[in-house]
Amino acid sequence: MRKVLLVLLVLIGMSFSEGDRQFVPTPLTKDVGEYFVSVGVMSITELREIFPRAYKLLVRHHGEPPKEATHHIAVSVWKEMNEKVRYMSDMRVELELRSPILRAVRRYLDRYPHERGDNFGGWFNMSDKGLYHIAVIIHEHGGEVKRVDFDYLIQ
Repeated sequence: MRKVLLVLLVLIGMSFSEGDRQFVPTPLTKDVGEYFVSVGVMSITELREIFPRAYKLLVRHHGEPPKEATHHIAVSVWKEMNEKVRYMSDMRVELELRSPILRAVRRYLDRYPHERGDNFGGWFNMSDKGLYHIAVIIHEHGGEVKRVDFDYLIQ
């Protein structure tokens, strides 16, 4: 349950600590120098059943999941400024997902709002068991491109 909660917090861009809201780092967070990139993965079934409000928000911004889609992948790009988290949305975010059997899909993610800025996300087919490779490709204004790689295991 704790894992599901941490993934959801990244998914909707919120987290909690004593008093003020703060970002809670997850295993799927990387420091790329000027900012951090966090990835959240959650099955559509869990979203519908456990977090119906979040599911409705995602449907509003991404549309209904295609019938082959099994998971939602969310990406947050953020940095700390004056001891507060600032989510960055002035970029385009692309995601490449490679399955354990090396089937790959690459596409731009949709932007969707949360209380401090925007997240990026989309529906994906992650029906195979095993190790997935997730590459987040960030297209910054000015033409710079950064690639951040993550691995995610589905058992």
